Amino acid sequence: MSLNPMPVQPTLHTPLMARLKWLMVLRVVLAILFIGISSWFQFKQTSPIQPSFYPAYGIVIITCLLTILYARLFKWVADARLFAYLQIFGDILLITATVYVTGGIESLLSFLYFLSIISASILLNRTGGFYAASASSIAYGLLVNLDFYKVLPTGYKTIMAGNVEYERGDILATVMLNIIGFFTVAFLTGYLAERTVKIEKELEEKKIDFKKLEEMNKYIVENINSGILTIDEDSRITSFNKAAEKITGYSLEEVYNQSIDAVFTDLMNEHGYSMNPLDEGPSYFRIDKVFKKKDGKELFLGFSVSPMKEGGHVIIFQDLTRLRDIEEQLKRGDRLKALGELAAGMAHEVRNPLASISGSAQVLKQSLSLSDEAQHLMDIITRETNRLNALITEFLLFAKPAVKMAKINLSDILNDTIGMFRNSPESKNIEIQVKLDDSLVINGDGGQLKQVFWNLFLNASHAMLDGGQLKIGGHCSHIKQPFDSNGAKVVVIDISDTGAGIPQDKIDKIFDPFFTTRDSGTGLGLAVVHRIIENHKGTIEIRSRQGEGTSFKIRLPMMKSED
Repeated sequence: MSLNPMPVQPTLHTPLMARLKWLMVLRVVLAILFIGISSWFQFKQTSPIQPSFYPAYGIVIITCLLTILYARLFKWVADARLFAYLQIFGDILLITATVYVTGGIESLLSFLYFLSIISASILLNRTGGFYAASASSIAYGLLVNLDFYKVLPTGYKTIMAGNVEYERGDILATVMLNIIGFFTVAFLTGYLAERTVKIEKELEEKKIDFKKLEEMNKYIVENINSGILTIDEDSRITSFNKAAEKITGYSLEEVYNQSIDAVFTDLMNEHGYSMNPLDEGPSYFRIDKVFKKKDGKELFLGFSVSPMKEGGHVIIFQDLTRLRDIEEQLKRGDRLKALGELAAGMAHEVRNPLASISGSAQVLKQSLSLSDEAQHLMDIITRETNRLNALITEFLLFAKPAVKMAKINLSDILNDTIGMFRNSPESKNIEIQVKLDDSLVINGDGGQLKQVFWNLFLNASHAMLDGGQLKIGGHCSHIKQPFDSNGAKVVVIDISDTGAGIPQDKIDKIFDPFFTTRDSGTGLGLAVVHRIIENHKGTIEIRSRQGEGTSFKIRLPMMKSED
């Protein structure tokens, strides 16, 4: 195990440490520059290798050695401010020595104190500047007084004093003027340094805010449910968010720099706008169209296209398939409501005359001696009045809401209806597979729900004239809802067959009243099914493929425990 101390990295004062590096470089340059040049100008008539120059050379060497020492200690420094104060006070001592060897009272290099004060203000703000000014005042005042009273030896001076005699008042004035200058420079540079730090901090905060804002915008674009892509002036894709990948089935790598037509064919050339563009130049427009995903599934998408200042367009699109289905359900509901009102009127206006016609025909048939042809005509009248009565009954089922709501178990309702269907001629050559949970409790009208299942079983049998499989399943499930982590409890009933299936162009009309694919059908069976499920606040979905069969999925709200 190594016992060598690990370097301490100053993480809290990184800008200060960076400035200290510059100070160390400038210290060496200034020491060599000012001492070398000043000595040359002041002693140009004296040989530079005279012993009197040794103190000046010694100061330069000490300055360089200290700088090397500071550099070696740099990576072990834990407190950057303390390290800065150490260097500033060390510089003041070197400056004092420099002023002493270059003449003391008569030295021209006393201005070096100002450089040290300025450095302290830049590194340590106004407080550091005042500390440096105080230290400089003490050092300079002490040096001048000791030199004036001949306390310091004169042998180390590279300049000897001339014949000028200084009075005590002159010395006091010189010291006071320099002290005033020291503190004035400390105040001004400290103020400027603090203002600079404050402005830098404000700029840094704004920079951080912009960075956060950029990250937030990126997060929003990547996680929004709408697909977003951008294209350049040549209609090539330059960006593609996660929602766009999910909706289309294409990844960014697959579409980047590809033409927009590779994903959305002729989108930019469409004219069936749901919101027309303005006349002057490229502008915002909306359009809805059918789109085929990478896996072949068709979706109904809504597009909005907007121009960008730098050229190109930003395209935002949403999957409106579910919304269109809801819209179709609402339209279908309006049609069903209108027909329901018609059915209620027909029940009153037509049923009574039909009863009279049917009763009169039966009386005439029994009381009169009729020929075979007349007997046949009477049978037609009776049969057709019965058929019309059945049609009106279906209308009433279609129009009449579920009013006998009670707690029922769908398992029992289904088992009863399945038993009836097994014993009916319609179940011939049909294999019935049943998988039901025991407790499928809802609040509903048992009679009407039996009608729903009976109609669906009959519909399946008509699709399997040569036989097949009828699968019936029931279970409880949860549906996710906004702001509800638990979701809604529902009973799910699945009824599927292996019949001929329904053409895709007719699926949207399958629940419409009077729509039928059979010559003998009334077109009300599935319309009644939809109406009853709707009145029970449920939903019904259909999936069908020609040659493979049809499946219905019914969801009904499960009865709550407190009900």
